[in-house]
Amino acid sequence: MESLRADPGTDPEADWSLEAPRGLTDTVHDALLELLMDRSLLPGSALRTQALADRLGVSATPVREALARLEGSGLVVRSARRGYRAAPLLSDEELAQLVDVRLLVEPGNAERACARADDAFVGRLWAAVEAQRSAPTGPGYTGFKHYLEADWSFHELVAEGTGNPFIVRTLDSFRGFVQRLHQVEERVSDADESVAEHEAIVRAFERRDPAAAGAAMRRHLQGVLTRAVEAAGTADG
Repeated sequence: MESLRADPGTDPEADWSLEAPRGLTDTVHDALLELLMDRSLLPGSALRTQALADRLGVSATPVREALARLEGSGLVVRSARRGYRAAPLLSDEELAQLVDVRLLVEPGNAERACARADDAFVGRLWAAVEAQRSAPTGPGYTGFKHYLEADWSFHELVAEGTGNPFIVRTLDSFRGFVQRLHQVEERVSDADESVAEHEAIVRAFERRDPAAAGAAMRRHLQGVLTRAVEAAGTADG
């Protein structure tokens, strides 16, 4: 990971890293997220604020702020005595618990959104599927992060289709944890399956069949769990 501190003498366009519209904390957050997802910062390892600041070429303040945000996503854990650490990889039990929470929420999202959907909304769902289909799937997190964004955008869109902003906020709280499903991968290995499952959901929306939409979402999430456990087992082996 290269320093985020620009060298104005060699790169006149480089001071984006310090004065980007999104803010320096966002840039640091994304850099740390990449290091965590690629396991350049090993699961369970200590995260020293000043060491990370030196590594990224920034002050300690945006690093502290970024770590606090990452703690909320589950990628970073903090204890009073030991400070921040990279979270350990999810166990099979934790993977199951994560998907179980989604199973409690997302099939209902699909049913409610389908009941309210019009042709324009179905068109947006198809566009989201096409964005996912065309996104690269590796290598490494930098190679598949846009795929993850497209994948999650589909689920966000279904949640938005319910018309309930609290459902959208609930789903958003899962996002960082869902990213961890792919933390063991060099490439996204289940892109074809995921896209096909999303297509099945949209076809239920086209038919205006809420029960079928909910059932298709449930099958998709159960498939996500099965594939995540298999991927974790392959990485361990």
